[in-house]
Amino acid sequence: MKNTIDILGCRINLEDYDSAIEKVQEHIDNKLPIKYVMLVCVDGLVNSKKNPLFRQICNNSYLSLPDGMPLVWIARRKGFKEIRTNVRGTSFMYKFFEKTFQKPYKHFFYGGKDGVADKMKTILEEKFNGVKIAGTYCPPFRKLTDEEDKEICDMINSSGADILWVGLGAPKQEYWMNEHQNKLNVSIMVGVGAAFDFLAGNKKEAPKWMGRIGLEWLFRLISEPKRLWKRYLIGNCLFIYWLVKDKITTDN
Repeated sequence: MKNTIDILGCRINLEDYDSAIEKVQEHIDNKLPIKYVMLVCVDGLVNSKKNPLFRQICNNSYLSLPDGMPLVWIARRKGFKEIRTNVRGTSFMYKFFEKTFQKPYKHFFYGGKDGVADKMKTILEEKFNGVKIAGTYCPPFRKLTDEEDKEICDMINSSGADILWVGLGAPKQEYWMNEHQNKLNVSIMVGVGAAFDFLAGNKKEAPKWMGRIGLEWLFRLISEPKRLWKRYLIGNCLFIYWLVKDKITTDN
């Protein structure tokens, strides 16, 4: 595909916000078979390197967007100079609503802690008058029974939603989207991680200047050290190690 690169075996689509939103709209408007969109950061690349199934899920997506400035820097070093910024899950979701809220798209929010999706729904409905949010659901933090899973799928399908926003956190949401492709009638699913908490105002986002220089991860680590220290400290070191190893192997 045009404007794609391979990083550690994972296909990354080098789209900006506008082009990614256009592609999602095209998919919905043309009533194409269900697909999913991933926002891939360094942690996602580390997961794809360690787990062949996750790498396959990434490479089978409709779009795997670069959610992380290190991916942008790698793309620019590979000659894609027009790529200026990453595509953050929270910003992508907000910009999608901003550009399309007058269209007849129906949205469904799946994920988040109890009450978060409903709070986000209220905020977005107040901000974007006329936007159609077909439903929300916060799943329990445990493995669902087959019966519970079927009930949830039936609820989402009966809502008539076109786009399903999945906020289960990575990599859980990517596995979930892959597993449910053949169970749902929505047009597209987008895994947006912590976007539910950010858009609901439950968590504070990193200052924009930190995002521009690739330090959003540090802000999140400081905010939630107990939960995120392995992801960022160990994961970032593994990422650098594999990048260097991959370059040495390629050069030889």
